[in-house]
Amino acid sequence: MSSNGNNGADVLVDVIYQRLSTIEARPIDWLWPGRIAKGKFSILVGNAGLGKSQICASLAAITSLGGFWPVDRTEAYQGSAVILSAEDDPEDTIRPRLEAAGANLDNVYILHSILGENERGEEFKRSFNLAADTTRLASLIQHINIEGPPVSLVVIDPISAYLGNADSHNNAEVRALLSPLQTMAAQLHVAILGVSHLTKAQGMDALLRLQGSVAFGAAARVVWGITKDKDNDQRRLMIP
Repeated sequence: MSSNGNNGADVLVDVIYQRLSTIEARPIDWLWPGRIAKGKFSILVGNAGLGKSQICASLAAITSLGGFWPVDRTEAYQGSAVILSAEDDPEDTIRPRLEAAGANLDNVYILHSILGENERGEEFKRSFNLAADTTRLASLIQHINIEGPPVSLVVIDPISAYLGNADSHNNAEVRALLSPLQTMAAQLHVAILGVSHLTKAQGMDALLRLQGSVAFGAAARVVWGITKDKDNDQRRLMIP
């Protein structure tokens, strides 16, 4: 039995399929042209202390202002940014960083925690986790979109802090967490930027040095590595 499904797709028993000629090609919509795409999941990775969180603050500031992107100086469309940070305090670290970067703070939001309820019906706060709360993140984005500039960027720093009980080294479990996140990014047309660390292993392919499962790198639209310039200790390189 075959019937026409959504978006031109057909259903044969329980298989959904579509002739490729009926799929309309569309260009990638970039947050930062050529570097970070809307509707996609990307990763920023590097050793501790190299400024990954500072880079994220700068990207959030440019987004919030509708400023100009580094290097090619293309103009950004003004939007809102949502930040999940497990390592930096909003009052003494995140806000000062954003202010230093010239952000419009009205267009930057911090997701602090999730309200839960115990068996006695009492409310408590718990950490956001990707296994249970991606739909809650989507609801927050939709709420912000009503009030102000639509959300263009979500920063998850570091992504390893928000995995819940999932094993970060298990490919299947990591893919199960990232798949709903990628779907949400596509549906709400936001760029998701996860921050991660490198392992201490040396002499292997760079993608294999991402902390946790190789699924993090495989699932990402692009992985950006942050490293020191060997010729200038004060300079950082952002390399795909």
